[in-house]
Amino acid sequence: MLIKRLTAEKYDLKLREPFSYHTLTLDCLRYVLIRVTTDTGLVGIGEAALAWDVTGETQGGALAAAEIIEPLVVGSRLLEVDDVRFLMMRIGASLAGNTGLKAAVESALFDVLGQAKRKPVFALLGGKKKLFVRLQKTFSFEEMGRVSDSVIKDIIKQGVKIFKFKVGDDKSAEVSILRVIGKLFPDISIVLDANQAWSSPAEAVTFLKALSSLKIAWLEQPLPAQDYDGLARLRRQIRIPIMADESCHNLWHLKILKERHAIDLVNIKLSKCGGLLEAKRMIAYCREHGFKYMLGDMIHSDVGTAYNLHAACLGNFVSYDLTLPSRLDASRASGLTWNGYTVAVPTVPGLGVTC
Repeated sequence: MLIKRLTAEKYDLKLREPFSYHTLTLDCLRYVLIRVTTDTGLVGIGEAALAWDVTGETQGGALAAAEIIEPLVVGSRLLEVDDVRFLMMRIGASLAGNTGLKAAVESALFDVLGQAKRKPVFALLGGKKKLFVRLQKTFSFEEMGRVSDSVIKDIIKQGVKIFKFKVGDDKSAEVSILRVIGKLFPDISIVLDANQAWSSPAEAVTFLKALSSLKIAWLEQPLPAQDYDGLARLRRQIRIPIMADESCHNLWHLKILKERHAIDLVNIKLSKCGGLLEAKRMIAYCREHGFKYMLGDMIHSDVGTAYNLHAACLGNFVSYDLTLPSRLDASRASGLTWNGYTVAVPTVPGLGVTC
């Protein structure tokens, strides 16, 4: 089987309502959809989530970069996982960064390979079958402003146990809301995600002291992404486990964070690391060195979510922060089966979705 064509097209995802966190307010996501076609007529797809505040990618840049990638893969053999690995290494040698786009290309390649071998993508990589994944609930600034006990109760009834709150906007309001939630619902796991909101360990400590009565499961990305030393200092000052998100894109970053004794957990995102192959290496390193890890995303349609679900089968993630279909105004993608905050892992050959 040979790769006959690789195409890239605009793939805009309009959100049902704005989604705000410390660095951005999102309302329409300007993404790119990759399609890979083989000489046997198979077509694979991948969603390039372009998070300019995290990976520096934009839709225009990704479309241009896809033109660089296209001649690197067209005409190549695609029969085994090693062929995908070779092609991704070739792309990496010719094009730096662009990890969201690379993840989409890898997704399309594995989609085709899975269809050809009549296996779901996770099985190609030795993953263990999961029937379903239950998501955590993430509150944006907008959602946090209108959260109530009835909202929390309804989500708990749907089996959700982990609640993540975006913080770093209005300290006084956030502290008040979180204190009430912690008092009313002492058995839920509360996660705080600052998205680099605090400029120093001292600023983070001040905020956390106001929540000293609250049991916090972990604190995600409290400081600027490159401030590894600050993360290490903060970790020595608090008892709350620290998770890296923007600070940790790939295995190289993870190794540096370990050497600095800067974190306890890591948020693995395919759009940050470039796809399943690198994510699998990160998972292996976490297992070896005792790091816990979660599976996050950049807000996806079901195309990107399906790829994340195959990633879910590669490790024992502590949490899944994936995109509910209700967050999008509409989606061209179909194929996943949802039940509230629970989604079935595709078991059909390939990625398991169409677009």
